[in-house]
Amino acid sequence: MIESLSIKNIATFNDHGVTINDLKQINIIYGANGSGKSTISKVVANIDSYNQSSIAWRDDRNIEVLAYNKDFCEKNFLEQMPGVFTLGEASTTAIAEIEKKRTELQEITAIGKNYKSDIDKQTYTKNEENKSFCESAWNDVLKKYEQWFPKSAIGAGTKDRFIEKLLAAHKQDHSNPLSIEELKKKAGVLFGQQPLRMNSYNLIDKLTLKSIEEDHIWSKIIVGKKDIDIAGLITKLGNSDWVSRGVEYLEDGNDVCPFCQQHTITPSFRSKLYAFFDEEYKHNISNVQSSREKYKNEVDTIIRSLENLIESLQRQEKLSTFYNNLNSIFSALKAEFFNNIELISSKQKEPSRTIALNNTIDIIDKFNSELTRINTIIIEHNNLVDNFTREKSVLINDIWSFFASEYDATITKHNREIKGKDSAIKNLEAKKRLALDNYTTVKKEITALENSVTSVTPTVNEINRLLKGYGFTNFHIQEVSGKPNFYHIVRENGEPAKTTLSEGETTFITFLYYMQLVKGSFNPDGITTDRILVIDDPVSSLDSNVLFVVSTLLRDMFTKIHEGKCSATQVILLTHNVYFHKEIAFLDRHCKWRDNVKHYVLRKRDNCSSIQDYGNQNPIKSSYELMWTELKSKSQHSCIVVQNIMRRIIENYFFVLGGVSPDVILDKFDNYEDRVICRALLSWVNDGSHSLSDDLFVEVSDEQIDRNMEVFKEIFYKMGQEAHYEMMMRKEK
Repeated sequence: MIESLSIKNIATFNDHGVTINDLKQINIIYGANGSGKSTISKVVANIDSYNQSSIAWRDDRNIEVLAYNKDFCEKNFLEQMPGVFTLGEASTTAIAEIEKKRTELQEITAIGKNYKSDIDKQTYTKNEENKSFCESAWNDVLKKYEQWFPKSAIGAGTKDRFIEKLLAAHKQDHSNPLSIEELKKKAGVLFGQQPLRMNSYNLIDKLTLKSIEEDHIWSKIIVGKKDIDIAGLITKLGNSDWVSRGVEYLEDGNDVCPFCQQHTITPSFRSKLYAFFDEEYKHNISNVQSSREKYKNEVDTIIRSLENLIESLQRQEKLSTFYNNLNSIFSALKAEFFNNIELISSKQKEPSRTIALNNTIDIIDKFNSELTRINTIIIEHNNLVDNFTREKSVLINDIWSFFASEYDATITKHNREIKGKDSAIKNLEAKKRLALDNYTTVKKEITALENSVTSVTPTVNEINRLLKGYGFTNFHIQEVSGKPNFYHIVRENGEPAKTTLSEGETTFITFLYYMQLVKGSFNPDGITTDRILVIDDPVSSLDSNVLFVVSTLLRDMFTKIHEGKCSATQVILLTHNVYFHKEIAFLDRHCKWRDNVKHYVLRKRDNCSSIQDYGNQNPIKSSYELMWTELKSKSQHSCIVVQNIMRRIIENYFFVLGGVSPDVILDKFDNYEDRVICRALLSWVNDGSHSLSDDLFVEVSDEQIDRNMEVFKEIFYKMGQEAHYEMMMRKEK
């Protein structure tokens, strides 16, 4: 059975959703059209498709759900309907054997439930023993010594963790623990402030700097090609760099000299200039540029790294003595770096100039030497930290051994108790598995027997009997010729009738089809399989006579479910029809399932569905009483709905039943404000029920609704109907 149902984030059910708890065998849900009934039927029928909704099953046992709703009708009302297999009368012996096996299956199920109950009891007592032991050990051991051995220091932050470590220590040798005095003495030292490990420093990588500073490009005179006829003059004047800069300013097609601004640049001269500053020249210039960028990037990286390093020395007391010396070396190194960058820049501006970069390697070696001394100190420090950690670890193990020895007798008794419970649970689980195996065997035997005696013929006969018995004589169903286990709807003359049936006829025959399916299956096996029934508005488009028939069929099925004479174990019925609800939910002293039924009312407010649990008390008495019930729960409705409910009550009671004119009521009010509100209420009445759509565009505050409620009450009092008002508005017990 379904114990509870949760529906969220679908249609009119928001992220808070609706939870239906404590479901009984018979569950009747009343709700107006659009309140969410169809959504409930869809979700229960196919819960796996709605991952934000859920079903809680009794004993965690999922049961097949058979739903009657719009989807069922559309899926099964076909030209050729699949046959429903039910038990026939071909072999009374076989049928009797099936019943015998079903009884055996119920007995096995009961045995299995008893085993599960015993397992649950043993598990409960085991958990209680664990809980009791945990509490006593926590107080008698940990709390007793916590002032010397804090739980954070020994790794016992929680009760579960403490018990886990205590039991683990008990499994180890704890026969010769250290004395409490020895443990206290060690803890006083090792549980103090623990030094932290320090990270060593990386030495400066000097290879890149060395290769750049020793590059031959700096001593190389970079000039143009010497075998060009203008080379002699350039060399004589020593102005190669000056000419090189000028070439950069030559414009294509322009004969103006960038220096003298005269028209002296002939094509021939231009070609000689370009030939002088050849590819080799350009290559050497490019090398100077790339070396400068590479050197500057390397210098920038080293400076940033060393700035962070020296800053960190100031924060570490153990290493702060190195700060002044390293900072001095760093300053000298930076000065050399900057000098070299200036020299490289001059080489870049005057390629024909030779330079010699300052050697920074010696300074770097000096810096690295100091770093090596620092790293030696760091290694020594970390060795001390590691030893401290090992000693502390030994102490912690000694403390747990002491705990295990101190609480040895209690732990031994506890372990014995738990071992006994585990053994009992293991034996019960073995018996439960055996019962499950027996269940599977008997289930297969039932399936085999069902296959031998099932047929679609009884379904055809039963549906036709019901159709004829309730006045549907112009059509019937019969098996499809040449197609076993299928049937179709035909007229008396044998012509197909599916497309010519009225909506009411279609609803009735699909419901009869569903009722047969409740007793059977689309397959020759599985007829006796347990299932949950979800029935959504089965009386739509039916006249009152057929409505009575449907309610009678369902009430008979409710009785069979209650008595265990039906494969269905539970039913959830949803309806919007007050008359049908009254028929289906009527309880007299002869009703066998009167104590196994629950009532719910499904509502929608602000496009959001909610549900109210009424227990076994039927909240729906009549449509008129229902209106008063809804009015009393006005907080669950929108302002528009409340207005319309008041209108309908006034219309039914005073105008339809009492024959009172609206003017008679209006004349009872002398106060102008009350008279205006009364006239508004009466105008709603005069407009008729169709005016509701117009009211939807009128915003009315909660405060105004309260005022309208006061005038509504006054109408009854001024008309001498206060007793009726008080009776209808009294709170239900």
